[in-house]
Amino acid sequence: SSMAPRRHVGAFAALVTAALVTALYVQYRKKKKDAAPAARMSRNELTSRLVELGKSRVSERDSFQGESSPTSQPPPLTSGDSSQSPLVPGHRRNSAGAGTAIAEEEEEGDGDGLRSSAEKELWRRVEAVLAEYSLNKIAMVAARKWVREMGDPTKTELRRLRDWLLAKVNGRDRVAPASSWQSGCPEILGGLRANPVWPADTFACLQPFVEHAGEITKELLALREAQLSGFQPLKIPNWATKHKVTSPDGAGSLSHDAGDWNVFYLALHEVPFEANCGRCPTTSRLLRDLPRSYQHAFFSALTPGTHILKHHGPTNKKLRVHLPLVGVEGAELRVADRVLTFQPGVPVVFDDSFEHEAWHRGPETRVVLVFDLWHPDLSDREVFFLSFLQRSRMRADMRAEKALRQGREYEPQPAQPGALDAGDNFYQLLHDSKGVLPDNKWWV
Repeated sequence: SSMAPRRHVGAFAALVTAALVTALYVQYRKKKKDAAPAARMSRNELTSRLVELGKSRVSERDSFQGESSPTSQPPPLTSGDSSQSPLVPGHRRNSAGAGTAIAEEEEEGDGDGLRSSAEKELWRRVEAVLAEYSLNKIAMVAARKWVREMGDPTKTELRRLRDWLLAKVNGRDRVAPASSWQSGCPEILGGLRANPVWPADTFACLQPFVEHAGEITKELLALREAQLSGFQPLKIPNWATKHKVTSPDGAGSLSHDAGDWNVFYLALHEVPFEANCGRCPTTSRLLRDLPRSYQHAFFSALTPGTHILKHHGPTNKKLRVHLPLVGVEGAELRVADRVLTFQPGVPVVFDDSFEHEAWHRGPETRVVLVFDLWHPDLSDREVFFLSFLQRSRMRADMRAEKALRQGREYEPQPAQPGALDAGDNFYQLLHDSKGVLPDNKWWV
C-alpha cells in the first residue's frame, strides 16, 4: 500500500537518528568518565565524529528510494503562542510539555524499538538545551528536526550551530573567546571572526543611512521641540553586568556613573513602538528595510559629562552600529584597546562583545542612532534558527513581565523564593521607565 514506503522511510530515519544519538552519547559518557577536566574531548574531536556520522547518513539516504533530497530543509519554525503557560514569578521555564511533544514524535517515528535508554537520555539533554528558549510543543518538534540537519556534513551553513549544540549538550554555555577582551561576554559562539572594530564601508546595507543622515537628524531634532521627547532613562537588570550603579529609585541598575544616558526606542525584538516609529518615519523605514537586522534600534543620548562604565554586550552573534548625529564633539568610545571618535553621518561598526566604555566631554548632548546587525559570518539559515530561539525567549520574558505587572497592580502577592524582583526583568524596567522624564530640560 502507499503507507508501506512511509513506514520504511520512517524506520530508516529512526535507524540513522539512533546511530547519531548513540555516538553522541558515547562521546558524552567517555568525556564524563575522564575525571580531569583537561581530559575532555575537544570540540574538533566531537565535531569530526559527528561529521563522519553525517557522511554515513547522507550516503545511506541517497541510496534509499523515496528519501528526501540532501537540499531539503526542515519545516518552518514557529515560536511560542498564547496557549503556552506563561512564565510566572518563582518558577523556572518548564520543559515538560516540550519533552512530551518530543516523546510523542519519537514514538510515532521510532516504533521499532531501536531507541535505548542511553539514547533517550542524550535526547533529553538536547531537549533541555532547547527548552531554555521556552519553545512550545510544535516548535520543539520542528527544532528537533533542525538538530538532525546539523549532523549532515553537506549542510556547511549550519556548522556553527552544530558546534554550539555540542558545547551546550556537554555543559558549556560558551566556547573560549578568541580575545581576552571578550572574557566578560556571557555568550560566545565559535567560528566567528573577532574584530573589535569593523570597517563601515564594507557594509553596503549602511549606505542608505549615510545618504539619509540629514533626514534622520531632522526627525531627531523634532523630538526635542516636542513637549515630550519620548526619551527615557536607560536601565538594565541587576544581573546584566558586574559594572553598574544602583538606580536612584532602587529599580534596576545604571550603566553610567556620571551624567545621564537616555534612549528613544524604535525596535526591540518583540516590543512594539508604533508611536515612536510614527514620529520618525524615515528612520523607521530604513530600519525595517535593513537586511539581517537584529531587531534592536534606538536613539542614544549622553548629556555632557556622562561616563558609561566598561561593560560587554550579551553575545558575539551581532555587531553594533553607531550613526553619529548631533553633539559629537568631545565624544569618545573605547572598544578593547582602541579609542574611537565620531563624525556626524559617518557610521562606526564594532563588536560589543568586546569590553567597551564611553565618555562625553563635549558641551552639547551627544545623540547617535544605534542598531545591531547579525554577525556577517553567520549563514542566513543560522540567523533564521537563532532568531527563532531568540524570539521565543523574548516572548516568554515579556509574558513574565506582564504577569509581574498585573500581579503588582491588581493582585499584590508576597514575594516568593526565586521570584523576579523589580530589578531583574528588562521588560518591566522598560515599562516603568516610560514617562519618567517630565520635559526636555536634560537635553542641552
